[in-house]
Amino acid sequence: MLQLEWNPGVHITYDLAVRAARVLEGLSVGLMLPVLVDLAGVAGLTPEARAGMNAYRGFSAVALVGDGPTGKVVAAFSQRSLTPTAYFTDRSEALHWLSEQAAPTGMPGRATQAEP
Repeated sequence: MLQLEWNPGVHITYDLAVRAARVLEGLSVGLMLPVLVDLAGVAGLTPEARAGMNAYRGFSAVALVGDGPTGKVVAAFSQRSLTPTAYFTDRSEALHWLSEQAAPTGMPGRATQAEP
């Protein structure tokens, strides 16, 4: 499993999202793995970042963990994701959900990024 923690106060742009995806892709060494994303304190997402994140298919599942109502608003983009994605306020619930996803961890695959 991969983990991504955004810095509090960050406003996620398309370029930042692509850079984060590339780092995670490098860590996955070509395998489709689930990812836990900590959105606590994220200030916002640009429309381009939302579109890019929804189109990205490099993870088997994505659990977004936020800090309540603000995190839920920030994570609302994920309802249109092509990858199984869910929002949680509890990290242990997010980890449990990831463990239940049908796509097996370590499935060989290629990550792809669609342009917004």
